[in-house]
Amino acid sequence: MEVKNLIFYKDIIHRSPIGFAHHKIILDDEGKPIDFLFIDANPAFEKFTGLKIENLLNRTLLEVIPEIKNDKFDWISFYGSIALNGGQRTFLQYSETLKRWYKVTVFSHQKYFFTTFFFDVTEEYSKLLSLKEREEKIEKIAEDTQKLAEDLAIAKSVLEEALYEKNLLLYELTETKEKLEESNREKDKFFSIIAHDLKSPFSGFLGIAEMLSMDIESFSKEELVDIAKMLKESAQNVYKLIENLLEWSRVQRGMIPFQPDKYNLRYIVEQVQSLQKVNIDKKEIDFQNFIPEDCEVVCDENMLSTVFRNLISNAVKFTPRGGKIIVSANVQDNYWVVTVEDSGIGIPKDMLPVLFKVGAKTSRPGTEGESSTGLGLVLCKEYIERHKGKIWVESEEGKGTKFFFTLPTEPNI
Repeated sequence: MEVKNLIFYKDIIHRSPIGFAHHKIILDDEGKPIDFLFIDANPAFEKFTGLKIENLLNRTLLEVIPEIKNDKFDWISFYGSIALNGGQRTFLQYSETLKRWYKVTVFSHQKYFFTTFFFDVTEEYSKLLSLKEREEKIEKIAEDTQKLAEDLAIAKSVLEEALYEKNLLLYELTETKEKLEESNREKDKFFSIIAHDLKSPFSGFLGIAEMLSMDIESFSKEELVDIAKMLKESAQNVYKLIENLLEWSRVQRGMIPFQPDKYNLRYIVEQVQSLQKVNIDKKEIDFQNFIPEDCEVVCDENMLSTVFRNLISNAVKFTPRGGKIIVSANVQDNYWVVTVEDSGIGIPKDMLPVLFKVGAKTSRPGTEGESSTGLGLVLCKEYIERHKGKIWVESEEGKGTKFFFTLPTEPNI
């Protein structure tokens, strides 16, 4: 069982869209880092670096790309410090050898070893540099235009028009730059959260694997079963995180088709309730579906099922044993207003404004230690807005939570 779970965990890493590599630092006789060994890497690593995995494993950096020594940034010394002293760092760095910008998070779970997760941000960073160059060119053109107008006594109306166009371009440029910078900030926060959430289970996997490989015969059958269960639960949590991450990534790239049709809303909730039945019964929760039987809406069934699955699973997760969950819907101003209400522990006041934002740290354990990824509500917002609806929440700690979202009563999407 434990071998299967370790294979499952390794499969999750290798399917991840985030570049991954695990290394061992190599020291000289004086204990100074002089190189590092590639122990493992995933296909995303190959995609972001252009280096073939089969040419990397069990070889050192300087064997694979000796010209990396010409980079201005000393990769070996930097990673060596992390491997020897521990800790975690996130940084943006350019490699002259690979001709790419990388956003990297590196940490060490064991002395002499370190792990990296990274994205190739060359395209985004190049856009920012290009925007800066354009801004400087526009400013230069504006200055030259104004000087020429003064020198040649160009008519006032022509000069005003040129200045207006200049200001319009600057406004558009500033707006685009701000949007790109905000997008990068959100990605930085998001990447940091994902790396943090992945670090703990990965470190646990590696620690247990090392313990079992060194002294497996000393464990009883019962102890091995407990370890296997723990590995399975951790692997499932990591898989759910990766699954949500991949779905969010596909949404951002427009890879999920939108296929609206007429569906019965009560039936969709019943299907989700059926999938959650084991968890609902386990916590003895009173689940009530008050959506009218004739409630039909035009929607993408898969997207709306994902919304209900996230909201209902959250309600189950944060409702104590013996609590209540109510799903209802009514018409207001040409919209169906759908409510998912629970008698759970509520949401902290400071978390409410950022609940649906990418990059916000909103994950927390359920009433019985259930894990959460914090990505589900981000997907809910994306999908509801795709239906030209809105989603919001009302909650108070200790007094339960109500999630609301709207869907048009007429098929105008």
